[in-house]
Amino acid sequence: MKKAFLFVSLIAVFSIIYFALINRTQPVTLAYSNSTDVITVNFAMTIILVLLIGLVIGSGIVSLFLQEEQHRAKAYKRELEKSSIQGSNHESRVEVLEAKIKTLEKAFDSVLDERTQLELEIKALNAELEILNKKKNK
Repeated sequence: MKKAFLFVSLIAVFSIIYFALINRTQPVTLAYSNSTDVITVNFAMTIILVLLIGLVIGSGIVSLFLQEEQHRAKAYKRELEKSSIQGSNHESRVEVLEAKIKTLEKAFDSVLDERTQLELEIKALNAELEILNKKKNK
């Protein structure tokens, strides 16, 4: 689309220049409605002058819009960088929390193992107490 627009624009500019060159010897008379003053100018120079003024004004407007779009693109890029940094912070927080959960699970498992060991020792001691009580009672 950009190439087609550029091609059409170049054709239009060269057509205007060609039209101006064809009519370079034709004079144009400009008269004011309330005055008797008459100005005669070269038609080709008038066309080229209008073309150049249009090109300058058009390029100025386009450059303003282009600068605004570049500013918006930079702001959007900064926003994306912020969100990616926040995303990586969230990811690292998740990793830290997962590591803490694994540590707590290991500690819980070791406490359960110790409890099981202690219960076995308590049962063994209770059994010894019963044996001692039976011996004492006899």
